[in-house]
Amino acid sequence: MSFMEIKNLKKSYENGLIKALDGVDLTIEKGEFIAIIGASGSGKSTLLNMLGGLDVADEGTIRIGDYDLRNTKKLNEFRSKFVGFIFQLHNLISNISCAENVEIPMYELKMSNKEMRKRSLELLDLVNLKNKASSDPKVLSGGERQRVAIARSLANSPAIILADEPTGSLDSKNTENILKLLQELQIKENITLIIVTHDLDVAKHANRIIEFLDGKIINDNKNN
Repeated sequence: MSFMEIKNLKKSYENGLIKALDGVDLTIEKGEFIAIIGASGSGKSTLLNMLGGLDVADEGTIRIGDYDLRNTKKLNEFRSKFVGFIFQLHNLISNISCAENVEIPMYELKMSNKEMRKRSLELLDLVNLKNKASSDPKVLSGGERQRVAIARSLANSPAIILADEPTGSLDSKNTENILKLLQELQIKENITLIIVTHDLDVAKHANRIIEFLDGKIINDNKNN
């Protein structure tokens, strides 16, 4: 059995007028780096939300590890144990430190304050920002804030990282640095990395590119 199995996944909005996902079938193996591309409204972000347990399908199944996401009542447990999220605008909280931002997902893990701070500093060191641990995110550059967001996504030692346009607000140099860092982490930790992007140059870094149109997969290509 594959790590992720998605069968006949359907999701509609506005009483069925908008078909965000229209019968998606997909299997994903542990440790794959996948880019999901497509025009705005094609269904790619909807699928990402489904995989992260942030939304529930109307029909079909999503099995990730031992979890059946459509039928489980343990979505909070699934997210806290298995998933790290990275967003385009990083979603860091101002007026608390970078270290405290990284610690936020750890509150679900019943760690002591000392353990949380130790883990937070280790992760900031991993993204070369340990020297910014006590800084407020608003004083950092865009690339630095996204690196803090990556550190936060690793706080729960996730099996899956879901990234929605993680380089969309960055310049080309920072984009390349962030992608290189994500690739290194994906390989080192054997993380399944799934990035939604509109940028083909970003997608080319992935091992596999999946293209969506009108809620359906129209291409599924593996890169050499």
